[in-house]
This record gives sequence, structure tokens and C-alpha cells, in this order.
Amino acid sequence: MSRIIRLSKTSEIPDGGLRSFNVDGEKVLVANVLGEFYAVEDHCTHMGYPLYLGSLDGKVITCGFHYAKFDVTTGKVLSPPAHSSLKAYKVTIENSDILLELQGGRKAK
Repeated sequence: MSRIIRLSKTSEIPDGGLRSFNVDGEKVLVANVLGEFYAVEDHCTHMGYPLYLGSLDGKVITCGFHYAKFDVTTGKVLSPPAHSSLKAYKVTIENSDILLELQGGRKAK
């Protein structure tokens, strides 16, 4: 059974922006990619550093510490030193609210 949690308004995360949220003890990173919102776990699978400190280029988030790259739309790892993908969450928009499906987290293959 999944739960839906309101995170913020779409206007609070500008295009190309990132924002980290603490949701039930999990750090979740929300990215705005050309007006579409995506959510993944907010720690690099290489050494656990927070990804919100990295940079977003299109749909690619680069860890600011060792430069591992991930696709924020799927969580898939794109380059080392990380070898594991990120957990990705389903995001929906309702009346300008960013809603996160919490229990639906999944790892990209």
C-alpha cells in the first residue's frame, strides 16, 4: 500500500533546480527538468554523499564529490564511480502541488 505525500509547490523548484526533502527518515531529491518533476533518493550510491550538492544538466545529476552521474528521470546510474542505481519515486502534480508516492520506490535496472 502506498502513501501520497505533498512535498511543495511547483513554483518552489525552478527549471533546472534541485531540492532535498526528508520524508519519513528518507532523503528524497526532487529535480525540475523542463517543467517535469522527478524524485530519486538523495544520496550517491558510491559513497552516500548528498546529490542535492551536485549539479543538474538536463536530466543528468552529477555528484559533487566524485562525479558519478545518474538519470534523474529513472534513477539509472550513467557513469562510475557509482555502480548502483538510485531508488526512483513516482511524482504527480495536482493543483501545482508536487506529490510523492512514498512506498512505490524502485531501483532502475
